[in-house]
Amino acid sequence: MIWKMAWRNVWRNKRRTLITATSLAIGVAVMSMFYGLAGGMLDRMVRNVTDTRLGEAQIHASEYRNTQDETLLIPDSDELLADARALPAVKVAAPRALGMGIVAIGDRSRGVALIGIDPEHERGATNWDERIVEGEYIDGPGQVMIGKYMAEKLEVELGSKLILTVADVQTGEAMTELLRVKAIVATGDVAVDRQSAIIEIGMAQEMMGTTAGVHEIALRLNVPPEERAPIDDAIAPLKRDGVEVASWHEINVMVSQLQEIMAAYTAIMTFVLFMIISFGVVNTISMSLLERTREFGVMRALGTSGRELSGLIVAEAILLGLVGAFPGVVVGLLLSQLIATYGIDFGGTTAYGMEFADKIYGEVHVLSTIQGALIFTVLTALVSLITALRAARLDPVEAMRG
Repeated sequence: MIWKMAWRNVWRNKRRTLITATSLAIGVAVMSMFYGLAGGMLDRMVRNVTDTRLGEAQIHASEYRNTQDETLLIPDSDELLADARALPAVKVAAPRALGMGIVAIGDRSRGVALIGIDPEHERGATNWDERIVEGEYIDGPGQVMIGKYMAEKLEVELGSKLILTVADVQTGEAMTELLRVKAIVATGDVAVDRQSAIIEIGMAQEMMGTTAGVHEIALRLNVPPEERAPIDDAIAPLKRDGVEVASWHEINVMVSQLQEIMAAYTAIMTFVLFMIISFGVVNTISMSLLERTREFGVMRALGTSGRELSGLIVAEAILLGLVGAFPGVVVGLLLSQLIATYGIDFGGTTAYGMEFADKIYGEVHVLSTIQGALIFTVLTALVSLITALRAARLDPVEAMRG
């Protein structure tokens, strides 16, 4: 009987109910859309980090990441590469030689981060071959891939000849080579696109005087990049003295922490949205109390207890929350699906060292949306307790006089 009466009472003032329910629906829909967009953006950031440079994990000599000392080479790198490639969890292990240099053409020059790669294995470690704007992937010495931004600054085009100067890490002697621009890329990684020159690893080692040594091994794994524990388990067999094996979470701490920040931000946004909506809910229920004071007084005089009266008001609030939450879930999921299908263009916005040149596609979080709607409904019921307790304390005689 309480739920039947509550349903009837909710629709006694249809206009006010619809206004309040609409505000609840908008809150749930906005929350659902935010879940989807935030999830899609975070997924894109993680994919950018892992696909454009880092992989799921990397191997370096101890202290190399802290010092960037070019003399710190991975000990027994060939053996370590073989061990890595033998692990079932490792899809690709790509060696790299890293250094600093200067590229010049005519009267223009620019400092660069030199990345020496094994083209065969690097294709599986990064998405650079998919990000080529012009040209073809390098396949041997004497060739270079540079970012679109650097190409514009140096005013070079496909086939242009660049002079690369690198210091020998042992003697300090300047080593110079002539390179032909074989590809111009737009990876989305600001460091790669603006300041990196990518050449064949043997040539890089020869110029830097590092013989067959490598500074870095990038690992692509058969585990989801979002989950840190499986990555740590996969790379554990590669840990040994003199080397540092780290997941991308340890290397790019900012993006890793962003996952935790996003969860906290979502909770804060949900709270703020509800606080805004709760004023409308309180207003609706309070107005109902004022308009029905005499009715409540009669109910108390006929034997309705304060607890039963409070239960009726809370039941009305729950039904009001459900009336708003259900269409909010439907609209929110539809909007999330639209964003997941068509995406949102952020116009090349740069954040956390990455450029969002492509559209961001959201995700559809059905369970999270339903959970959010239920939270809104429960909170609506809790807010109604204020009014319910006031109604429970009504004096029947005074109420009927009012």
